Amino acid sequence: MKQKIILYPPTLNWDFLTQRPQQIVKQFARRGWTVVFCNNTQSDKPPEEVETNLFVYHNFEEVLKLIKHRSIKVDIFYYTWAKSAQYVEDIKAKINIYDSVDSFSDWYEYEDDAIKKADIVLTSSQFLYDLRGKSSESTYLVRNACPESYINKPSQIPEEYKTLNGPIALFSGAIGSWVDTRLIRKVAEKYTTVLVGQEFGKECPSNVIKLGTKDHDDLYNYYAHADVCLLPFNTKLEITQAACAIKMFEHMAAGKITVATKWMETEIYDEAVLVADNDDEFLAQVDKAIELGKMDTYKDICLKHAKENTWEKRSEQILKAINDYCLKSGVILD
Repeated sequence: MKQKIILYPPTLNWDFLTQRPQQIVKQFARRGWTVVFCNNTQSDKPPEEVETNLFVYHNFEEVLKLIKHRSIKVDIFYYTWAKSAQYVEDIKAKINIYDSVDSFSDWYEYEDDAIKKADIVLTSSQFLYDLRGKSSESTYLVRNACPESYINKPSQIPEEYKTLNGPIALFSGAIGSWVDTRLIRKVAEKYTTVLVGQEFGKECPSNVIKLGTKDHDDLYNYYAHADVCLLPFNTKLEITQAACAIKMFEHMAAGKITVATKWMETEIYDEAVLVADNDDEFLAQVDKAIELGKMDTYKDICLKHAKENTWEKRSEQILKAINDYCLKSGVILD
């Protein structure tokens, strides 16, 4: 039996952080599919097999030519950027899957076409599920997650932490428009606060220690040896309401409590995520999380949630959606 092929179009670079698309296509590769992941940065570099069955291509035009000449026959076209639906007719996949992972105003004009051309629509949050489900009956809620291998794995104290006075509060990821930097600054006025990540159109508060970006595997050490992890998003923004933060599950995998501003996606993980409606409550929850984090009971609660929310389990949800579609439509994946 030939390997089934899943194609992901140019949207982001394979080695740019480790986000939902990389995690999901890894799961397909580990289940025996051939993954064609098209890097966003285009070059004449030859394809690279970055993991068994998982190939990063650097020239999308070349991929389209291979498809046109039937050297590559795509079973599933999987796209997370609405505008990528423009390639559906060229790729001629047996199944088109649109994974709606954000809600940006710049994307609005492409959303209808992305959903119309999709046989299956995945959504990463309840907000997006409610929104996209109005246009497609084949809409599924598949939240973000953490890798099984990430859960409670051995860790080392980061060198940067060894010179810091604790407790340590950590914010990881990009400092973008959706991040409430005012709250981070207030936490940093009381506790040593670090950023592991980068500024992305918004400045990190000056009283926060910037440690730069880290490899995804190394990032675990920064979670595991922090005292509390922060998720201070601006809940007035639609982008926040649509968000399901991957870092929240990765905090859990390291046994760490998250303190978050309150929206639908942060309210459903009892005791592993402490939520707040306002600044004072957020700061109080940080105090509480630091104390609770000293207790093994709370580490176990976080790990329990992590085990229930893995990319392996998410891939089972996606495969079930694919199988349901095949049964309904008569499409056969060889």
